[in-house]
Amino acid sequence: MDLPVTVGVDGSSESLRAAALAADEALLRGRALRVLHALPFMPHLLAGRDTRPRGGQWGVLEEVRHVLAVRHPELRVWAEEVHDVATAALVAAADDAELLVLAARGDGGFSGLRVGATALHVAARAGCPVVVVPRADGPAPQDAVLVGVDARRPAEAALEFAFDLAHRHGLPLRALHAWPPGDPARRERLRRSEGELLAASLARWQDAHPDVPVIQDSEPGGAGQVLVEASAKARFVVLGRRSCLPVGRLGPVAHAVLHHAECPVAVVPDA
Repeated sequence: MDLPVTVGVDGSSESLRAAALAADEALLRGRALRVLHALPFMPHLLAGRDTRPRGGQWGVLEEVRHVLAVRHPELRVWAEEVHDVATAALVAAADDAELLVLAARGDGGFSGLRVGATALHVAARAGCPVVVVPRADGPAPQDAVLVGVDARRPAEAALEFAFDLAHRHGLPLRALHAWPPGDPARRERLRRSEGELLAASLARWQDAHPDVPVIQDSEPGGAGQVLVEASAKARFVVLGRRSCLPVGRLGPVAHAVLHHAECPVAVVPDA
């Protein structure tokens, strides 16, 4: 069964950007696009919130469908409105999706936040890879897929996803491994040994994807900071989500990258 690419929308400009990225991914994968809009069970009880359709005669789903039909007439699209809280609806939708896409934040929450509670909740719980799309104030898209690699315990589902993503987009893959810098006198020796660990952790994936150019990069420093800095030169950042973490929890590296990355971030659960 071919699972769709699914995108969550709420009518915000940020969610429309997420829908555009989701449409591109659906076309690259030869999949249909499912557009999901969640509404509370009893919206009239949410005091002070306007739950009427947006944009005059256009509701949220109609607006997204119209935009996608104009941009991608060949794309198979179906849209659904579900009466549930957004976090629950999106996590449930992930069970029947190849990929789930959502904006880092929509039209709720505090205006200064770069990533909202919904995106964090879904990225920590979804059963499929989740792409979180940041706001549009970052740099222009760059020509590489960046994957964070723990060379001692590589997240194999994340590596498989990253190699596949680079292949589909025709981009090189930059594999970045961060390590504690330690004693400056030993740094060059550490750089060589850590680089060898990284090369060993990537060997079988490179053999399986000989068409994907790979840039191996071993850097001293905290993984979160190193990946955030590198995200300014990436089209996507790919991170693994460990099954050993408590349910609903993201590690500190994923938190840092989701809050500060300059490009879309894919969080891939362990297989």
